[in-house]
Amino acid sequence: MKDVYISKGKLAGKGVYATRNFKKGELVKPWNLKELSQADFDALPKSEHMFVHSFWGKMWLFPEPSRYTNHSANPNVISDFEKMCDYAARDIKKDEMITVNATDEIKYELKTFLEAYEKAANSRNFDNVESLIAKNAVFEFTNGTFKGIAAIRKAFEDTWNKIKDETYTISDIKWIKVGYRNAECTYKFKSDGIVGGKRQVYEGVGTSTFKRIDGNWRVTHERLGKVGS
Repeated sequence: MKDVYISKGKLAGKGVYATRNFKKGELVKPWNLKELSQADFDALPKSEHMFVHSFWGKMWLFPEPSRYTNHSANPNVISDFEKMCDYAARDIKKDEMITVNATDEIKYELKTFLEAYEKAANSRNFDNVESLIAKNAVFEFTNGTFKGIAAIRKAFEDTWNKIKDETYTISDIKWIKVGYRNAECTYKFKSDGIVGGKRQVYEGVGTSTFKRIDGNWRVTHERLGKVGS
């Protein structure tokens, strides 16, 4: 990549630097991400794991040089998560280290994970949900507590059999904790479907905890209840 180069830094001992001057708003570098399957991730050497990020509930490997972009609370580039690239947040001088706010990236990872989780739940196919849940997860619903994938699968499928044509939505998300390995949030949820031939709308509140496991975010605990519970 002609516009940037790799030299010393704090991320695995390396950093990314500008080969030339950049004007504010100018494209500095595309990410060129590679999507990974779980098998692809499992085959990676452990030294590569830190360069795997999770967007939309899927795993992506950052290649060189982007993988070595160092974090700063006052970064000189802004990440465009839709276009998957970095733009200059201000004028950048030749040989200046390129820095990004890694916290913004984690927030985007979690935002898109929840969107993927909501979409998977609405597919009414637990195979789409399973990869987003930890194997030892605990789910607390109004009708009981379910531990492990098998029990959680049955709980989901029993609900789908009971509620026809359901749309499940998550809103008013508030993040209690946002970290590289662990996160937690509260939210409101709504189930809108047909029960016994009649439309039923149920609204409640939820709390979910997440952990980065084997390259991807996974739900480790979910609690759904009535408003005020």
